[in-house]
Amino acid sequence: MEEFIIAGQPVSILSKIEIDREIDKAALDRREADFRGKNLKFLSLAEKNLDYGINLENSWISGNVFLADTTINGSINMANATVDGSFFFGRGKLMGDLMMQNAKIGQTLNMVGLNFTGSVNFSQAKVCGFISLAKAVILGDVDFRRVEVSDYRKDELTIKGDIFLKSAQINGFLDLSEATASGMVCLENALIRRSLLAKNLLVQDSLSLKNSLYNKDYIDFSGIPLEKILQ
Repeated sequence: MEEFIIAGQPVSILSKIEIDREIDKAALDRREADFRGKNLKFLSLAEKNLDYGINLENSWISGNVFLADTTINGSINMANATVDGSFFFGRGKLMGDLMMQNAKIGQTLNMVGLNFTGSVNFSQAKVCGFISLAKAVILGDVDFRRVEVSDYRKDELTIKGDIFLKSAQINGFLDLSEATASGMVCLENALIRRSLLAKNLLVQDSLSLKNSLYNKDYIDFSGIPLEKILQ
């Protein structure tokens, strides 16, 4: 355990050795790795194969989360978690649900090409920079209700607050109701098998549906100016 002074107060942060030890012990105990309410400097598990899920509910991660090319045989619970850096989980597999309701991500959330066997819940999450599920395959539902995606700015760099679902495949519903994006929402070439809900979506640029496939009997675009919907 490392101790840092933040805002004049001592804060204990788990070291990489302690993080790895908990993951290894969880595998032996046949349970999810438990970091609920803990403080982590970062979480890097690239190219791993985890037998169980990870619980980061109410945790604080001062750096980045990096899970590239990793398979997790369980769910990830990051409800009410805060990540000051970026979250990257691309090209891997999550054999469960991703729960990020009320989470806060400081520098983009990228899950390009990820395969989910469960559902994804971002309801009321706050993200600076973009959210990307481009080319992802989700067997369950995607819940973006009341998510807030804003621009990320540092010095002269600006990353627009976009939501990318280009070429994504969603077997369940996609709900963007009352979501806010300071950039665009891109559903180009996406496949949504059940309902597509975007009631009162507040998007600065546009909602692009070009070449997307969805059930037109189960849509709700009410509250979105027609000129912002690109078919």
